[in-house]
Amino acid sequence: MVNEVEDYIYELEKLIALADQKKDKYLFIDPAYEIIDEIEELGNVFDFVEPIFLLVERSPDIDFGGPGPLGSFLEKFYHNGYEDILVKSLQRKPKEYTIYLLERLCNDENNPKRKEYCTLLDSLK
Repeated sequence: MVNEVEDYIYELEKLIALADQKKDKYLFIDPAYEIIDEIEELGNVFDFVEPIFLLVERSPDIDFGGPGPLGSFLEKFYHNGYEDILVKSLQRKPKEYTIYLLERLCNDENNPKRKEYCTLLDSLK
């Protein structure tokens, strides 16, 4: 599975570089949906959550979509470990996109950690 994770992350990384170079977010977004569809057919897809955050951390601040293919995939793990990995990513290297994902957590009035997430968001602005 590790090789699969690395291979898929590498493919996403190439798309990010192309979208950044050509200044066209759809060169990432459209094919990334197809890659995410492939990932979702694999065994333990949660293994991709942290590598995707690491990918975003080392990527240029492109428009990944709102939430786009990555966010749509990651948010499937909401209430199942996604939030903790997002917070760790923000502590390591906050990016526009991960801050946006945190804002989405703050919008959930039923989340018991909402105040904690909003405090973190305020500290990043």
